[in-house]
Amino acid sequence: MLTNLRLAMRSLSRARGLALVSIVTLAVGIGSTTAIFSALQALVLAPFSYPESDRLVHVWSGQGWPLSPADSIDQRQDSTSFESFAVYQPQSYNVGAENAQTVQGISGSADVLKVFGVRPLLGRWFEPADEAIGAGEVVILSHGLWQRFFAGDQQVIGRKLRINGGDVEVIGVMPANFEFVSPWMRTDDPQLWMPRKFDEKEKQQRDSHYLLGIARLKPGVTVATAEAEVKTIGKRLTQLYPNSNTRKEFLVRPLQEEMTRDIGQRVWLLFGAVLLVLLVACGNVASMLLARSARRHGEFGVRIALGASRGDLMKLALTESAVLALAGAALGVLLAAGGVEVLQAIAPASAARKAALVLSAPALGFGLLATFLTALLAGLPPALAAMRTSVAGVLRADARGAVGSAARHRMLRALIIAQVAVAFVLANGAVLFARGYLKILEENEVLASDNVVVAQVSLNGDRYKEDAARVRFWYDITERAKALPGVQHAAIISKLPLEGGSNTSALVNDEVYDPSIRRLSVERSSVTEEYFAAMGLRLIKGRTLQNEDRTGEIRGVVVNQACVDKAWPNKDPIGEIMRANQPEKPWYVVRVVGVVENVKQWGAAAEVQPEMYTAPEGHWGRRAYLVLRTPLPVAQIAPQLRRELAAIDSELALKDIRTMRQVVGQATKGDRAIAGLVNFFMVTALGLVAVGLYGTLSYHVQQRTREIGVRLAIGAIKGDILRLVLAQGSRWVGLGLVIGLAGSFALASTLKSLVYRMDGLTAVPLILATVAVGFSALVACWLPAHRAAKLDPTEALRAD
Repeated sequence: MLTNLRLAMRSLSRARGLALVSIVTLAVGIGSTTAIFSALQALVLAPFSYPESDRLVHVWSGQGWPLSPADSIDQRQDSTSFESFAVYQPQSYNVGAENAQTVQGISGSADVLKVFGVRPLLGRWFEPADEAIGAGEVVILSHGLWQRFFAGDQQVIGRKLRINGGDVEVIGVMPANFEFVSPWMRTDDPQLWMPRKFDEKEKQQRDSHYLLGIARLKPGVTVATAEAEVKTIGKRLTQLYPNSNTRKEFLVRPLQEEMTRDIGQRVWLLFGAVLLVLLVACGNVASMLLARSARRHGEFGVRIALGASRGDLMKLALTESAVLALAGAALGVLLAAGGVEVLQAIAPASAARKAALVLSAPALGFGLLATFLTALLAGLPPALAAMRTSVAGVLRADARGAVGSAARHRMLRALIIAQVAVAFVLANGAVLFARGYLKILEENEVLASDNVVVAQVSLNGDRYKEDAARVRFWYDITERAKALPGVQHAAIISKLPLEGGSNTSALVNDEVYDPSIRRLSVERSSVTEEYFAAMGLRLIKGRTLQNEDRTGEIRGVVVNQACVDKAWPNKDPIGEIMRANQPEKPWYVVRVVGVVENVKQWGAAAEVQPEMYTAPEGHWGRRAYLVLRTPLPVAQIAPQLRRELAAIDSELALKDIRTMRQVVGQATKGDRAIAGLVNFFMVTALGLVAVGLYGTLSYHVQQRTREIGVRLAIGAIKGDILRLVLAQGSRWVGLGLVIGLAGSFALASTLKSLVYRMDGLTAVPLILATVAVGFSALVACWLPAHRAAKLDPTEALRAD
């Protein structure tokens, strides 16, 4: 073994250029693969470090359908499958007195933190008594908020913190590495937790669904067993409350499955793409080593003549590839470390998830495995070629003045054709991802404006307990914002486009209530009159909201085109009535006064849902967004907005002041990252293919030097030689494209079923991918062809 290692090192030191190119090539393949595996490990395979995290589950009323307060109480009381069961709702909190800050937090039942099995760093978890109406207000802080407001004071337990205009007692601090994962908060980390206090009215609600259930299974209880139990409870509730519960199915889903479904699909696609790059890198190095082995044909013959076996030659060839792979792995680890930092910067994940994305021991172990496989794949072709060496074959080749064998040539051609095929598949995938991303941008183009500034305001505390107080505030801050210099339009909306929604079931066209029938689901947004002008949404028909739409038994609403397409596809919607899907006394009855263009609600890549826009008098929440149309930059308008807000209430804060272009950018961050990385991998693969094609074609030109000399001597011109060499390279590339075409169709079919807005394989991506691969191949073929055309016939005929 040591002898082979010394021979391999000595041999590679005499071919430093080839060794350097091979090491860099393998480093790119191994480093990229290891970096993406780090993301796969941190975000998909083993994302959570909770004690026995496989026992954590979410409980839903249906697919993506939260629990109602009353249903959650019944499920928690009657189920026996769970060790602990909590419900919660994300909520914004205004923290501090003067110059308050808005932070994201959780309003949850007593077990909302206990269910994760992670004890507070200081203090205690919530207790059932903390949920009682009339109990003192208490809070558990994140490690970051503790540091920010209390400078890490170890005696913080029992101290007060101003939250939503009241003094709240601190009873706990969570550890620095604690992560509260939620499908509703994929990119935000909660900064505080407060107990949810249900009054008697809320405890009876079964039609309103806004609580997410999280539970820990008892030891030995399976997800299927727990789901069967909650379904049984659900059937009993349906019998008791048919009007509200008829269509509820109740589901139990593993937390890891819920949290990794979307991002997991993306990371697996990236992992597949980077494996293709690694294959191209292996094929590239294999072809270079195979071409080099032809020039060592005589050396191998001498070794056999001196007593070496073919097995010894194979071991030597594999040792050389192993040395190159190990050197490539060492450099690849450095590249992987840099790649992980890039992934942390672009990943659409929370700060805690990004912090977990590191070059961990499992990732390094995978890198070692990739190194072993790389050494095998890159070293096997030259090793097999070395085993075919015989003394007689060397003598015959010397007699003909030729080097190499037909088998070696066929192997080289196969490697190049395979590399081109893989690169063509990757190029098609890159074009498809890029087109999909551009389509998503195009579909949200109406929102992507630098002249629309938005900011979140949360009205919490006793001062804004009544709807009337909140409505007065909305109109007050709107008028103040409208009066600011440079502001053209100012409005309020209860939820921003692309960032989720709140929907209701509606009856239209004289439909009657029937709990067994699924009626039209409509997104509901409360807005002030200038919202459509401020956001820049086009009015298609009718008018926008006016002051008269704020009052009356039947109020005016504006709907989007998707609502018209679903509810009134063949009639004029103006004047049509919509009402709540309830058996009696519907909580809203509205008349359509206008139709506006569609905008997406549940993400940039989601389907548009029917939506209605009402006046704020019907808005039941405490959070809303200021929407300003202004040419002023955020840095200039933000201080003015804060001054106006402080003039109304100094304990309120503005959060997430940004332009709508930034909102769209955040919503498309994941798609942009995937498209960018896949295109980077494509460019990398094309570069490796070009290097491999150049090296292999140069080898073939060298093998045919005498033939080229003869052709030139008998009258061939440089153009003939150029065409000869280019034709040879073109045949290889053409075969690779044909083989890659089948793989591209298979890839496109898979992507179409997995990725939103992903087209099947059409002429455009095929042409673009062919141009990308063809251009790389042309550059790679041109250089050896040009060098062959410049050969001196005399020197060529003298070549060995």
